[in-house]
Amino acid sequence: LEGCGVVIPGKRILTTAHFVNKGNYIEVQKFGETKRYVAKVEQVGYDMDLALLSLEDSDFFKDAEPVEFGDLPSPGDKVLIHGGDEISIKEDTLSGIDMVFSTEGARYLPGLITYNPIEAKKLGCPAFINGKFVGITFDSWHEPDKTGTLLPVNVVQRFLKGIKNNGAYNGFPDAGVYVQSLENPALQSFYKLPQDKTGVVVTKVVYGGSADGFLQMGDILTAIDGNPIDNEGDITMAKAQRIDWTYLITFYLTGETVNLDVLRNGQALKVKLPLKPYTKLVPFRADNIHPTYFFYAGFIFVPLTVNYFQTGNWDNFKPELKDLFMHGFQSPDCKQVILISHVLPHEINVGYARENNLIVDKVNGKAITEMKDLIEAFKNPVGGYHVIEVDDHAWFGTKIVLEASKAQQATAEIMAEFRIPSDRSEDLK
Repeated sequence: LEGCGVVIPGKRILTTAHFVNKGNYIEVQKFGETKRYVAKVEQVGYDMDLALLSLEDSDFFKDAEPVEFGDLPSPGDKVLIHGGDEISIKEDTLSGIDMVFSTEGARYLPGLITYNPIEAKKLGCPAFINGKFVGITFDSWHEPDKTGTLLPVNVVQRFLKGIKNNGAYNGFPDAGVYVQSLENPALQSFYKLPQDKTGVVVTKVVYGGSADGFLQMGDILTAIDGNPIDNEGDITMAKAQRIDWTYLITFYLTGETVNLDVLRNGQALKVKLPLKPYTKLVPFRADNIHPTYFFYAGFIFVPLTVNYFQTGNWDNFKPELKDLFMHGFQSPDCKQVILISHVLPHEINVGYARENNLIVDKVNGKAITEMKDLIEAFKNPVGGYHVIEVDDHAWFGTKIVLEASKAQQATAEIMAEFRIPSDRSEDLK
């Protein structure tokens, strides 16, 4: 996989996370030279689709001037995009800024929109105005689709702020709410929105998220950090650019506080919201870490994640799993979706070995709300049996029953046969 990068201050190379994802060996090469240098990933932020590389051989940086950061551009500004398969410079014009869905990050990010599409070979390439760096090209889904996107310079600076002093990048936070626009006059009247106010109504407070305990369903958000939120959910930036109110959340670090103006039952409130990481029942990407698993009697238990979906074809997954990905929310009774991903065959699991993608509801009568519950549940068989309850009427059934007295020995035998070094991942030990 080939892509672009740019030298920034501190003898580092900025590129997109897309180009280093799952990379075991990375080389970099300066334009116009044939020598290649081994690079290592110093920091990576998958949610922002950004990565920082360092090199042991400092010769690479001889005659390589770091870029100077410019200001956030405006609609109508012309940018020069440098790079590609060959040394090239492409001129384009910016139509504005919007929140776009990052293909790599699987989250909405601010994106500078270009009038023309950006070729795949130019992803990760820097863009300049008057010789100053204003953004880096990245892959996103947005409308209209025959345009391109740049990750703006202020987002890059936010990423660098998050890893200052070699701190570990922990992602950018989330407000922890879902909202609905208040464009409809009847809806405004229903929620008793004053005529001199605009905003959006909170329709869901995410369990465990930033707003849990601070906001309520039916609250109307009227401003963020003093910026009025209109009835479509937008704020107005400099030079009359409008963008979704969540844009400002992008620039906070986890643990910092955002100020919200709220109407609750007609009363005006000032809410200081401490920001937490994004909370989702089916988590977004967590690459380059060891996956969580628990292995017992041939059954491999894992949490449902975006990475899990990437192990197969989306079209082949059961509809209920897709629905959990799209619409599932955490709750006290369900912090993770636990699956039997597949079964390694052994006489103890005869009749079950072909099953996969089963959602686990209970084990030995204990409700399974997260992975750690499994370990405790298997310590307490019921009447000499391990009973795994699933809800899969259309595909399989409802119960998997194993002889408890044979389960431990069977687990050891299967692990030896398939050379499995541990029955659980490090985070479950």
